Amino acid sequence: MSSESETASQLSDKSVAPVRRSMWGKRLLLMAVVLAVILKPADWLLGVLADTQRRHLLRLEPDVAVPHQSAEFDYVFHTNSLGFRGRELTEAKPDGHRRLVVLGDSFVAGVGVSDDAVFTERLADDLAEKRIDVVNLGRAGTSTVREVTLFRDVGRRFGPDVVLLMYYLGNDLAEILEEETDAELARWRPTGTLRQFAHLWCPNIYLELAMQKRRSRSSETHQPRPEADVVAWIRSEAQSGGVDAGLAEKRYRGLPDNIRSLAESGQLPGYRYLQACLDPDRFRNSLDPDDQFVKTAWQRTRTHLELLRSLVESSGGTLMLAVIPDASQVSEDALAFNRKLGFVVDDGWLERPGRTFQLVSQWAEETGVGLLDLRPVLRDTDEPSFFVQDGHCTPAGHLAIARAIETWPRLRKRLDDSSAGGAQ
Repeated sequence: MSSESETASQLSDKSVAPVRRSMWGKRLLLMAVVLAVILKPADWLLGVLADTQRRHLLRLEPDVAVPHQSAEFDYVFHTNSLGFRGRELTEAKPDGHRRLVVLGDSFVAGVGVSDDAVFTERLADDLAEKRIDVVNLGRAGTSTVREVTLFRDVGRRFGPDVVLLMYYLGNDLAEILEEETDAELARWRPTGTLRQFAHLWCPNIYLELAMQKRRSRSSETHQPRPEADVVAWIRSEAQSGGVDAGLAEKRYRGLPDNIRSLAESGQLPGYRYLQACLDPDRFRNSLDPDDQFVKTAWQRTRTHLELLRSLVESSGGTLMLAVIPDASQVSEDALAFNRKLGFVVDDGWLERPGRTFQLVSQWAEETGVGLLDLRPVLRDTDEPSFFVQDGHCTPAGHLAIARAIETWPRLRKRLDDSSAGGAQ
């Protein structure tokens, strides 16, 4: 081939290359447009069928069976079709029946015990012959903020005569500042331009993926992990929460060897040592806060207690409170273990109720809401009422709570009055 022919061929190839690139670019753009158009109705359909927005708001997992294992327990956590612990009940209340709806966090959800040992299930068995239905609306990791949402969206559909809010002194006051209201969640947007665009265009698909990621991370914390993975997780959570990651890592590495061994073997629930590494003042702020913490946290709590009371009463029910102490207020061993984890604790908590209890009691007295103090009940049990390491109630603790609620004169009178009113 002559040099002139080679030159012509090279020029032809160079002129064709940009055309090919342009053609492929247009094809990719067209594919992206088609995919985006297809995804939009698919996203809408997913939201309708899977009820994505509500599930993301309430963080409930219906009809699951999740193994829970630690150094202190080994059981399977089952949920019903609504995502709560307990038996299935129709929303419509049968004639002659009364309903007790129980709201709360992981203590109501029964973390640490089998399905039949949860205090609401014991109550349901004991009260069945009196035609009193017990509805468990406990969700792990919730605060008074979301308990308002849970009652508004789910609880009042069951026609409750009494709504019993189980207020946990160990973290409810701290979590009220961490959990977002419905309005705050509606304004939420992910960080990063690409994520924001994905959330804007296909919010349901985005949220489903986010929930899947959360489930995956949650299960990982209950599995054996090498120290490097545990430290990486702690640093990641610290950065997400605006905490100095280096300081959080230092706190973890400063834990006693036996506790780090429990953590890395998956025998100590991840949230326990994570909270200690990120916020050592968590128990103090929840149980016995100073003026500054009370100023922000209690006003938000009081607002949502008032909202809940208003919602319950407008639904024809009566709101009552039961106060669950932290293990540090009942067990010397639990108090000592929290100190080993790095939490700031006070030996006086074993004797005095703490400022938060006083605030809740005062609100109940001012509003006429009945209050049941479970501190003495959970102290006076033949077997330990709390798991020392995990911090939740044992089967013995749940049994004590069930008996205290069932024999509470104020609750019994209100349910009896409801029965008389329904018969007239």
